[in-house]
Amino acid sequence: MDPTSATLDSTTKAAGEAALRAFAAARAQGRSSVECYRAGVAAWRQIHPEQSAEYAAKRAVAVILSTYLSLRVEA
Repeated sequence: MDPTSATLDSTTKAAGEAALRAFAAARAQGRSSVECYRAGVAAWRQIHPEQSAEYAAKRAVAVILSTYLSLRVEA
């Protein structure tokens, strides 16, 4: 196993967990959806400051949506 990929996986996991915690905390405080997502993105960027703002936002929002979004298809 490549040690670089293991490091990337662990920091991505940590960033995802931080984004989810920040998002949940903002929701618990009754903040708007936009503020909740911004909190998640800000937490992600603290762990990955080397990433562009756009890329970090896409990754953080993807993690948040994959956790909180559920789609139902009714036939």
